[in-house]
Amino acid sequence: MILYMIDAATHLAPGSRALKLWANLYRQGAFRVPLPSRSWHAADELIKAAKHADRSASGELAESLGVSSRVFDPLADPLATEFRAHRWLSSDREEAYSDWLGWILDQIGDAGRVLRLLGVSDKKLLRACASEEPIINREFTIPDGRPDLVVEFGKRLLIVVEIKTKSFDSVAARDQLERYARWIPDPRNRPQQVLCYFAAVEFGEFDDLSTFVPSPWRELTLRMREQAREWIRASKNQPPNRNYLIRAAMTLAFCGAVEQNLLGLSGKPVMFRTRLSAEYLKEGRKGEGRRGRPTG
Repeated sequence: MILYMIDAATHLAPGSRALKLWANLYRQGAFRVPLPSRSWHAADELIKAAKHADRSASGELAESLGVSSRVFDPLADPLATEFRAHRWLSSDREEAYSDWLGWILDQIGDAGRVLRLLGVSDKKLLRACASEEPIINREFTIPDGRPDLVVEFGKRLLIVVEIKTKSFDSVAARDQLERYARWIPDPRNRPQQVLCYFAAVEFGEFDDLSTFVPSPWRELTLRMREQAREWIRASKNQPPNRNYLIRAAMTLAFCGAVEQNLLGLSGKPVMFRTRLSAEYLKEGRKGEGRRGRPTG
């Protein structure tokens, strides 16, 4: 039971560093010797409280999952499908995640929607880039490394995206981002503006991102869910275009991989995660009322 709790706790939101430390100590052999029974009373009470909280959240999760699946009809909410057993989608396969994100951006095609998915909200910048065709570059080679994604919007804007799917060394990451931030594509023909984004699960004490803007995976997947909804709606227009539905399915599959493997969410009741998953699905429904022109 304790090991189960510890494994679940390692997927909690930021602020779980102490729990992760206890998990590491346990795996290294700590606490494997019998302890006086009275010393576990507080832990028993904690387990009881967690179980009670999960029971009350289980119904909420089931309801939210059902509502979300109806929104994605004829598809379903990706949390209803198990993605953790797929080796290609493990958090160690960082290149798979950046490749997949790059593919989604390429399928969107429309500059405004690409920018909004990446987190750009500046209306002036959105208008300036509206007529540009975004060019998506994967592992773009520069003198000091290879950023995961480089997105070009003509001569108006260049966006650099660096992706992390697991815990990272803060010193090494800071050095990497600083090198990327110093890079200028071509001093004689540079874009009017350069934006840099750093995608990760949590940033902890890593608050000095140089010129890089933090882009939590949680926010990225919520925006990708909205894009999937747009494609599903577009697929139902006349005449029907099932290409939109394929794009929506692939985007939702990517969301499911990130949500389960990186964010620790689940469509099933799991101790310490049930309420987090239910709240996430509720947050994802906030964008349902938005409408826009389908792209691609």
